[in-house]
Amino acid sequence: MNEAIKKVEELFFRKFSQGIRSGDVPLVFILASPRTGSTLIYQLLINFFSFFYFSNFVNDLFSETPVVGAALDLSVYQSRSVSYKSAYGKTPGPHGPSEASFVFRNWFGGDHPSQTRSCKVNAGKKQHFVLTMKSIHKMTGLPILAKNAWNCFRIQELTRLFPRIHFLWVRRDIRASAISDLEARYRRGGPYVWNSATTANYQEIQKKPYWEQVVEQQYEYNRSIAIDLDRFCRAQYLELWYEDVCDYPERELERLDQYFSFHSLPMELRRKRILKLTRSEGPNDLGQDYNKIANYVECHHERLNKYLYKE
Repeated sequence: MNEAIKKVEELFFRKFSQGIRSGDVPLVFILASPRTGSTLIYQLLINFFSFFYFSNFVNDLFSETPVVGAALDLSVYQSRSVSYKSAYGKTPGPHGPSEASFVFRNWFGGDHPSQTRSCKVNAGKKQHFVLTMKSIHKMTGLPILAKNAWNCFRIQELTRLFPRIHFLWVRRDIRASAISDLEARYRRGGPYVWNSATTANYQEIQKKPYWEQVVEQQYEYNRSIAIDLDRFCRAQYLELWYEDVCDYPERELERLDQYFSFHSLPMELRRKRILKLTRSEGPNDLGQDYNKIANYVECHHERLNKYLYKE
């Protein structure tokens, strides 16, 4: 069966990847440290704009041949609207938007530290990655939307391979994202269990008390994103604060629409009723941990001030 699927994939590549350069493929990648509300923004983008996105169906069953999975998914699931349900980045149902972890692992691997060892396309995978993206865009006629925290450390490589790529940098008050990340750690086994992709210095961070770890993890993610966006694609990104999206969804969607229009990305804002969005205030049972996090941030205010949400 795998050989048959590979042959189908080759047919798709021959049919859809011809006559299109990688520089012509419109990609929008969401960049965000863990627990910043990026899944909600991923869902909003799918519901209000016309994107292709990697579904759970594609990720779970066609991680090595995504273009075949995409064709099947689109033939079965005509509606591209999704629910706003999620749990720790996971969405329900086969057609729910996926972080595409298996898909991207096939191209980039999953070695640690992620920031230095999973930041470039694996040897022999570049052509497959490029052909897949070109074919999906040509087949659907849509820009491709993706969200995966590991991609925060792949800005240079993604920009090199796809010059037309754009990034949406999702930000959240570092105290709120750190306490939410700590809750995810507890659910994974304990406060010292690292959650998500690893920074270059994660082993040094792991020597700190757990409440300092989650703050420093958030800091390193955002510092890396800021540096790489400035170095490699200064005019190709937009910042979004989770708090603003929840409080002023219409305004933020309009900002997105203006950004996409300015950069000639082929999509339009769908005028649908916007659900009332409520900020997640974090876990109620981690009050003492939150105080430790807030005190640590206050003690390092000069360095961390730019990662606090300003009303």
